Amino acid sequence: MENKIIILLSLVLFTACNYSSFKATELEEPKVAVSSFFSPDSVIRVKVTPVVDAFTDSSKTLVVKEVKVTNQKTGQVVYLEKEDSSESVYTSAQLIPALGDVFKLEVLTSASDEPIVAVDSICSTVVPFRLASTGVNVDDRNMSVSIRRTGIIRFLPVGSEDLQYYELNVYVENIDEDLPDSFWREHRVTLTSSTSIVTSEDYYPSKTAIASYNPHALLFKCNSGNDSVSVDFVYGSIMIGSSAGWKSCAHNLRVELRQVSYAYYKFATAWAKQENAMIGDILYGGAPPVLIPSNVENGTGVFAGYNATEYKTFIEKYIYEKQY
Repeated sequence: MENKIIILLSLVLFTACNYSSFKATELEEPKVAVSSFFSPDSVIRVKVTPVVDAFTDSSKTLVVKEVKVTNQKTGQVVYLEKEDSSESVYTSAQLIPALGDVFKLEVLTSASDEPIVAVDSICSTVVPFRLASTGVNVDDRNMSVSIRRTGIIRFLPVGSEDLQYYELNVYVENIDEDLPDSFWREHRVTLTSSTSIVTSEDYYPSKTAIASYNPHALLFKCNSGNDSVSVDFVYGSIMIGSSAGWKSCAHNLRVELRQVSYAYYKFATAWAKQENAMIGDILYGGAPPVLIPSNVENGTGVFAGYNATEYKTFIEKYIYEKQY
């Protein structure tokens, strides 16, 4: 099969909880890619783009005839319209997702007589959590100093499904008079963890991996009947050196815990695994290519739901004076 690259739109903000089947076979040659993550925090937005050959510069013309979303819980049917200033994103202010909603997406295009179809849902229960602790790790064993910030969240899994899927995201907004304004805006940071339910996931880089990328989110699963669950995380903040020592800048910290659908979990973990697949391993060399699973029929991509809770706090600056 000719190599294909899927022009999935920048993953817009959305996600769900229906355990749809997936397809990821080399025999399929999808012509259209769909991308949508939806939650109760925003309207549904769907990006529809053509799939093009990876080794050509030619773009394919795709006519999108209809983008329909049906809320299978309430019966509401909405036809999405092209978003202003966008060539490929479709949305509607009439459709506001809620906890427990199940959505069916149907897209008609010029690429096929068959509609593109996807179904997913938003989990019906939110999972409150608390930030149990924050701290600092300092490594000065080498010539340079590394200061990393740490945190631990705790939560009690709730819900009707035996197995639940989660994503932990951490956002930092630097606050320091020594930094230019461009460094102050909030951004998502990469994370590491020592919690076994995270490190046992196959997307999480192994200790023997060479120059692997740390994930931007920690994805994991656990049983709803479990007792309180603790997940630790480590992230970096901007460091500044001075005569007083090394300073890890003060920042606003926003921790977000998402309860995600199986579709979301499968897509996101495969994406993270693919990023590191070709970097290699000390013992086994380069990994085989990773196929990104799809819950979209007659096309490819992802249509998935989630809900989220968050915790915000301020983290003071930390100054470390290296001892020689």
